[in-house]
Amino acid sequence: MSGDTRGVRGWWAHPAGTPTWAFLANRVAGLVLVAYLYLHLAVLSLLVRGPESWDGFLAVASHPAVLVVDVVLFAAVAWHAVNGIRVGLVGTGVAVRRQRAMLVAVLGASVLAVTMAAVALLTEG
Repeated sequence: MSGDTRGVRGWWAHPAGTPTWAFLANRVAGLVLVAYLYLHLAVLSLLVRGPESWDGFLAVASHPAVLVVDVVLFAAVAWHAVNGIRVGLVGTGVAVRRQRAMLVAVLGASVLAVTMAAVALLTEG
């Protein structure tokens, strides 16, 4: 890629020293969270329509397939939050030399948090 970092091409271009998969995973997680925000607002609008529509939504939301989607959403939140801390520390120059070790820690913390959330969501529903 050229040095031009404007527009969409620049948005996907990863900074030097960051593994491509980590950079893209952070971008994809951010897009998932933005999509969820709009979905969340649409679901909240059901409250205006009355108790019947809200109860209908709750019946759908308790389906196991929707709970699996909730786990994926939690994975996006966990990754984006913890990796955001790493990106902030590296970007400010605090932990540039420990970037790879921090990435492993981010991955471990994310997997642990998602596993705990998946067990809680899928067993207690």
